[in-house]
Amino acid sequence: MTMFMNDMPTMPPEMMGPVMDNPQGFADAMGSGMEAFSAAMEGGGGMEAAFEAFGDVAGPMMAEMGISPEVFDAVGDMVGAAVGPAMMMGPADAGGGDMGAMMMDAVDMMMPEGTTMPPEVGGAMMDMGMAMGDAGVMPHDVAGEMMPPPGEPGYPMPCDAAGDPVCIPGVPESVPMTDMGGEPILQAPPADGACAAAEGPMMPPEGGYDHPPMAADMMMPPPMNMDIAMMGPNDTLESMGMNPDGSGGPYEMGTLEIAPALGEEGFVGADPAMDALNDAFGAPAGDPAMAPPVDAMDAAMGSAMDSAMDQGGAPGDGAPMAPEPDSAAAVAEAPPEDVDPSAGMG
Repeated sequence: MTMFMNDMPTMPPEMMGPVMDNPQGFADAMGSGMEAFSAAMEGGGGMEAAFEAFGDVAGPMMAEMGISPEVFDAVGDMVGAAVGPAMMMGPADAGGGDMGAMMMDAVDMMMPEGTTMPPEVGGAMMDMGMAMGDAGVMPHDVAGEMMPPPGEPGYPMPCDAAGDPVCIPGVPESVPMTDMGGEPILQAPPADGACAAAEGPMMPPEGGYDHPPMAADMMMPPPMNMDIAMMGPNDTLESMGMNPDGSGGPYEMGTLEIAPALGEEGFVGADPAMDALNDAFGAPAGDPAMAPPVDAMDAAMGSAMDSAMDQGGAPGDGAPMAPEPDSAAAVAEAPPEDVDPSAGMG
């Protein structure tokens, strides 16, 4: 018996491309990583050390396939957010086969629409679950290690007003089925998936569970996506340009793009030009100290300059305001023919 969250992360193209090109290479990397995981557990290092050992071995092998360390870590967080709730709601004594089934279904449900999970990938997920079972780890402990802390962006389950999880481990019916608006929070494992074929009772009972309603003081943290998975330790949703629900971030189709802040409904700023720069750089208005990585500078600067120029019209006529002849804006608008205006920006 277990359930999955309805809002599942989607595998990004940076992972899907290399995996679909070389699924056996992915399976080999996962297998080697789990050997290191098991060795660390046998050595008494604990689960955190075991997952670190897994990454130390599997990460470089993934890099040889074309999967960067950043993408490898981010996708690991996304898989954790997908399978963690299922393990947390699953039986406390679920064995390796059941954990493998949950991992297989989770990754299958993460596949982009129209994409079939390669059998090598499914086999690697089952092997990972089996290795965890052989190492003696329990599903609720695995879930706690794989998911972000409760209440933080990317934590996939509802919390109460104090930020504590409402899920009682091993009791899927403790989680509301829908939110206050009637939108589904949970979904059953696929009827034709690995959980349905597992030996243990992994499927909900006929007629489903008797879930409680979503209380008014409960909250759902924003669902895990690539933006949230790539957040740094000091990042916030606001600094990454995201809304409270986790939407609107800079990550789109495999690229980090900075959207201009001006022109968006509800924008308020005492100094529009400076606020455009701050927002484009991922900083709150009035806090230019927070800047993006260097590889986002050029796009951010260009977007901010375009936005500031677009907002420069005189009140009432909509026409662009002509810059003063000696102003910096005039220099930026009409650089000398023999000067590259992008020089020094990357």
